[in-house]
Amino acid sequence: MRKKVNRDSAEPSVPEQTTNLIWERPERPRPVRPALSRERIVQIALDLADTEGIDAISTRRIAAALSVSAMALYGYIERKEDVLDLMIDAVYGEVTIQLQQDPRGWRSNLQEIAVQTRAVMHRHPWFASLIGHRAVLGPNALKQTDYRLGIVSQLGFDMTTSRSILAMFNAYVVGFVLFEMGEAEAQRRTGLSEQEWQQQVGPYVQEHIIDSGRYPHLTQALVEGEEASANEMFLFGLTRLLEGIAAYAASSNSNHEK
Repeated sequence: MRKKVNRDSAEPSVPEQTTNLIWERPERPRPVRPALSRERIVQIALDLADTEGIDAISTRRIAAALSVSAMALYGYIERKEDVLDLMIDAVYGEVTIQLQQDPRGWRSNLQEIAVQTRAVMHRHPWFASLIGHRAVLGPNALKQTDYRLGIVSQLGFDMTTSRSILAMFNAYVVGFVLFEMGEAEAQRRTGLSEQEWQQQVGPYVQEHIIDSGRYPHLTQALVEGEEASANEMFLFGLTRLLEGIAAYAASSNSNHEK
């Protein structure tokens, strides 16, 4: 059961577990190494993850890149999970928060966020696979969540519904990018581009799918359907999602007026 916050308490209690969060632990000053900081550690970690993948992240690899011992990092981070939390929050900071929301309305704001977030995920291919877990409580992630909830709140729903809408929106963006990343991983694993793979499996598709007659709907899609680009598919799905949200909002407002 979810516990309610006691707003009347003069000093809100903080669970002891929160002291384990990286955001609760200030950096210890290290005057002998002025170039070493959490910001520098995170930048090295981002470079490693972007070029070699998230499995490349370790305190030893980061320390080696900084030409220090692993022990030297412990004044700034204590474990690998600290680095991951800081990395995720740093990437959240790359998605622009407008000081004034787009006057064209919530749909334009959400579409801009979706396009930006997808671009950020492509710059950091490991990011999409990590943010579907527990919420990150860093300052950039909190600002993003608050900003997005502010946009969705323009629809006039209660906060439970607003959170569900935002979760659906986030799931679409993350899910689509994970689909794209799957193709990129297949290319890396096989050494074949999508076009080369299609040429390789073409005879099988023709014989066992199209000519067999066992898959009429799939055959129709393969023969009559045109291949859309990833950008076109992303915007198509995003537009339909936003239209569905708008229709739901209009229906809910209409019912309330009756």
